Amino acid sequence: MSLRVAFAFDAGAAGETNFFTLDDLTKGVIGSTAYTLGGDQALTDVSEYVRSVSVSRGRSRRLDRVQTASASVVLDNRARLFDPTAGTAVSPYASSIKPRRNVVISADDQPILTGLVEDWDLDFDISGDATTTAICADGFLQLSQGAVVAGTQSPEPSGTRVDAVLTEIEWPTSKRDIATGEVTLQSDVVDANVNVLDYLQLVTDTEYGVLFMARDGRVTFKDRAFQQGFADVVEFGGTALPYSAITVGYGSDLLYNSVVLTREGGGTAIASGTASQAEYGISELSKSGYLHATDTETQDLADYLLTVYAEPTFRITGMTVLMDGLSLADRQAVSGLEIADAVQVTFTPSIGDPIVQYARVDRIAHTLTPSRHEVSLELSQATPSFILGHPLFGVIGSSYGLGF
Repeated sequence: MSLRVAFAFDAGAAGETNFFTLDDLTKGVIGSTAYTLGGDQALTDVSEYVRSVSVSRGRSRRLDRVQTASASVVLDNRARLFDPTAGTAVSPYASSIKPRRNVVISADDQPILTGLVEDWDLDFDISGDATTTAICADGFLQLSQGAVVAGTQSPEPSGTRVDAVLTEIEWPTSKRDIATGEVTLQSDVVDANVNVLDYLQLVTDTEYGVLFMARDGRVTFKDRAFQQGFADVVEFGGTALPYSAITVGYGSDLLYNSVVLTREGGGTAIASGTASQAEYGISELSKSGYLHATDTETQDLADYLLTVYAEPTFRITGMTVLMDGLSLADRQAVSGLEIADAVQVTFTPSIGDPIVQYARVDRIAHTLTPSRHEVSLELSQATPSFILGHPLFGVIGSSYGLGF
């Protein structure tokens, strides 16, 4: 396993980058072409000093929004190389050790987090040991601190709206991966000081898509069609990629047999599963503020959510993969997984036939040292639509309905 950590400080460049920096008199000027959100940076490889790395990206479950990713990089600081008070005579990085420096963490040439340092925590032990821990986050940190331009939005597809908002805040087009979207948004009025990330998440909720910061630092928006398709599937278990531990669940934590959705400036859509309510009692999913252009679109979403969550399901909820011993190609396949990617998991109980289930990735966590790499995945059962020609999802008469 090849672990690489690089920060945006460099003795030759005096630690300067062209990344937009909030509240900075020079780099924090809105509209600047020299200092842009998600800008390029000069990176310095400090991998030889890394003791451990932990990364966590994603959400708790399918119905939740993706949160800002977090990472922790523990560096050997016995020589005070990562001490901002050491002075440049001791450390060529001293003047660059500041919050909001860019960081890229990679494993086997696959980026697993691209973001910023929030804090540098220094620890000194009486034995003489010393470490510096870089506490990091991804680009959602920037989006959560900006505001949407106030005004009336045009009726447009959800992906077009996401792109427009990113253009307003001057997020580089090279650092976006935005799907067109399947739903048309209404002409809603955005008040002053509406948070960029909150608004983009609302657009995503309306689409029933997913918004996240990719491993390589691109703002990524996947629409509902992606969530119901299976173009590329990484397989685990059986004769495929091995896992060291697996968790399964069967209960009411994802049971919703009453769905109530309210559209901004419109009506309320209600979908009720009477058979499920009679069996398990009423469990309600209630959300508001959707930006659909019509009440019909809100009702379509409510009906779809009911079909997905009206009954409890036996589901594989997570697994752990030990990367040590895997081939380079297999390690890269695991490290290359993204939020909402589809996986196929084969679970073989001690008694009985193997259980094969499709799932989507909700959370990805990496724990690394220079000699060990462990990946933990949290999963939600996939809810595919009918796919013509697919050996499982394309069977006539199956429970897989047409997409919406």
